[in-house]
Amino acid sequence: MPEIKNNEKIHLSGRVRFRAIGDEGVMVHLENGRAMVVNEVGIFIVETLGRQDMTVAELAEKVAGAFEVDMDQGRADVATFLDQLRGEQAIEGG
Repeated sequence: MPEIKNNEKIHLSGRVRFRAIGDEGVMVHLENGRAMVVNEVGIFIVETLGRQDMTVAELAEKVAGAFEVDMDQGRADVATFLDQLRGEQAIEGG
């Protein structure tokens, strides 16, 4: 699967449903029935991408601000989680 470039807008796939439950979230892919449990950072990323298309850089900036981490850590967290979402076909490039 091709890598998402920093300036490419991405969004949550319409084939995914998501619900936050306390400090965790559950994503379900409607086509393949797979479920994925995500942590607090994952909830934030999924909810953000569900509201609007964003670039990886924009998303990393939001994560860094929301969780009070430096930009390097924000980028690393976002990149790791987006790789997981991409593997689950839960995000799409725009």
